Amino acid sequence: MSHLHRRPGADGHVAGTPTTGMTGLPGPRARLAAIAAAALLALTFAVATIAHGTAPAATAGLQSGPAPWAPEHASLASRLAALRLPAQSDTGFHIHVLLRIFIDGKPVPVPAQIGIDPRGRFLAPLHTHDASGIVHIESRRPYRFTLGQVFTVWGVRFTDTRIGGYADHGTRRLRVFVNGRHVPHPAARVLRAHDRIVVGYGPPGSFPAIDHTPFPPGL
Repeated sequence: MSHLHRRPGADGHVAGTPTTGMTGLPGPRARLAAIAAAALLALTFAVATIAHGTAPAATAGLQSGPAPWAPEHASLASRLAALRLPAQSDTGFHIHVLLRIFIDGKPVPVPAQIGIDPRGRFLAPLHTHDASGIVHIESRRPYRFTLGQVFTVWGVRFTDTRIGGYADHGTRRLRVFVNGRHVPHPAARVLRAHDRIVVGYGPPGSFPAIDHTPFPPGL
């Protein structure tokens, strides 16, 4: 039986044989390629995580217990840094929305001082001045702020199926309506001027789909 003999190339490697060292482990080029691929995967995951607002700092201090929920200020600075929102200013972009919350048919207050550092060091672009349910949205430039970001600034866990300590279970479910229309993915809903938002958890029909409270003059 004849045998096929392969000549080594200029680098001493025989074509068709694996690139390995004397120990049978991958050679330097293969190891570098594997390291680069792993680094790229880790970077991609980190960027995607931050882009969706789920970085660890963005969830710091989020309340996942029963209502009512006070503004969470201890980790507010960390959450704002993770969200990477535009700086607050009432000159570049300034709108308002009305937020109402119901749990099992009972109204839950939207408290004053959401997004306002109690020491006066900073003011989030999403904030409340009183308990009227009016959310002020103010930034240096136009930006697509979302309902999910309002709750993150507030310090309340909020997803498409959960608010605080209340998650979808049986007939008791989270449903969100904006201007009377159901929103299937509320956390990503972009806020627009004079939106009337109703966030309700409970069985069907346990809360209204819209609130007609007029906005204060000048807002």
